[in-house]
Amino acid sequence: MLIILNECKKALTSPILIGLFIVFSAFNVFVIISSSDHKEELKMLNEIIDQYGRDITDNSLNRFESDIQIDLAKLNRMTASEFTSVYDFLDGLRFEDQEKYSDEQWLFIHRLQLKEMYLNMAKSIDESYEAMDIKKMGEAEIEKYLLSGNAAETLLHEYEKLSERFEEMVNNGEHKEWFFAGKAYFMHSFLFKTVFLHIIIESLLLIVLTTSLITTYEFESKTHLVAYSTKRGRKLMKDKLFASLAIATTIIVFLFAITLGTFFSVFDYSHVWKTSISSAFNWEYNFPYVAWWDLSVGTFLIGVIALVFIVLLLFVGLTFAISIAVKNSYISFFLIAAVFVLLWLLPSFMPTSSTLLFVFAYTLPTLLLAIRYSFMGSSGLILFENFEWMTMSCWTIITIVVGFMSYKRFLKIDIH
Repeated sequence: MLIILNECKKALTSPILIGLFIVFSAFNVFVIISSSDHKEELKMLNEIIDQYGRDITDNSLNRFESDIQIDLAKLNRMTASEFTSVYDFLDGLRFEDQEKYSDEQWLFIHRLQLKEMYLNMAKSIDESYEAMDIKKMGEAEIEKYLLSGNAAETLLHEYEKLSERFEEMVNNGEHKEWFFAGKAYFMHSFLFKTVFLHIIIESLLLIVLTTSLITTYEFESKTHLVAYSTKRGRKLMKDKLFASLAIATTIIVFLFAITLGTFFSVFDYSHVWKTSISSAFNWEYNFPYVAWWDLSVGTFLIGVIALVFIVLLLFVGLTFAISIAVKNSYISFFLIAAVFVLLWLLPSFMPTSSTLLFVFAYTLPTLLLAIRYSFMGSSGLILFENFEWMTMSCWTIITIVVGFMSYKRFLKIDIH
């Protein structure tokens, strides 16, 4: 245990690594705070859920609409006019008339505008979802990527499964739950694309640097002939692996804690944790997010965090295996970077008529860089229901095998 602690100190006392961690944490906090201009608007949704419940039903919408009509009557008294919508008032408002209303009145008008936005979106859900044809979307994807042969058949089959899941979701009413307006705020993308992508890239940089530093420390310090001739000998590499995993875990946990702690302090998610991640309001682009399972926002977040955590630890194992072989931290870093980019680009080298196009997408970089689409059927060419667990399972086996072979080789080779 003492040896492992001493190995950990090599990373914990590195000024460069400490400096990078502080810079990354500060940068993440800055990105979140600088994007918080609409945080007050998001509170409106919490009030809606408080008053009308999380589920969108005919009864709750009728009550919501009745209350909005009361607010419209107040607006009409305020303006001495007759408006059927706050948008009618705003569209006809002249610039010179804006000063006629106080800050308190403008706050009321802005809140009414938000309420109408949510009401109109809720009332259009059925019409929008009835217009969707998942199988036709699959055919459009095939044309978009110029797929043919086995690749086209495989993708179309998966879209047929997604169509069944879509109908199940609609029948269960999973999509009829309140969430932040996707096309207005893009909260899903901001959290699971922007924020998570920062955490992923920063964690990768730090854990690759720390793992390669710990693993190659003696070789770069020219003390390897002494260190590996002791009683512990070459088994010291086992301690280095455990130390690397411990440091990586510490980095990931603290980076997540600081970044997500800041995010959820700024943006109030308290009322939407149990909302389905497949909510119709979580619709940002041409197609809504449709999960393969009935997952709440909170469950989805936990699943994504666990997914990222496991994949990052697998990169510790891969870095460890490469570092043992090359015995140089700089070379190890650039080799891991090259492997990451190569694996990410690998599907683009595959023929569009072969299922290898999909097989070679089951890689750790693809999984990390498409993290916002995790557990989703609305994720392009990686919509497969088994994508996450198959990728992790296969690469766990690959990492263990590669690491074991690299370690066994190290036990036998001459050390110069």
